[in-house]
Amino acid sequence: MSFYETLYIVHPALEAGRLKDIIMGVEDSLKKAGGDPLTIELWGKRKLAYFIDKQKYGTYVLVQYNGEGKCTRDFAVELEHNPNILAYLTTNINHEDVIEQEEDLETQIAGKTREDEKDNL
Repeated sequence: MSFYETLYIVHPALEAGRLKDIIMGVEDSLKKAGGDPLTIELWGKRKLAYFIDKQKYGTYVLVQYNGEGKCTRDFAVELEHNPNILAYLTTNINHEDVIEQEEDLETQIAGKTREDEKDNL
């Protein structure tokens, strides 16, 4: 069993409630593909290095999981067909690189939303 991490960028127009639905949908897609999600980290809304689909910002989400090679290919197809995902990158990692998840998804989304509101002031 190999360990992977996928960093994907969600469309910035999605609100906190909708963002959770997208993240949970991606997690379900990963499980259907045969992966076992270990950690989900919300990095928040950040400026992109270049425009993607005419967007200047995106919400970054990191997912670490374990699975077989076929799992990553099937998961990539799911991400490619999701219109809310602007871009993604999957890399192979060592078991020691897996991050211990400290906060649940609800807490992460609430915290990042407050930070975004504070940045906009």
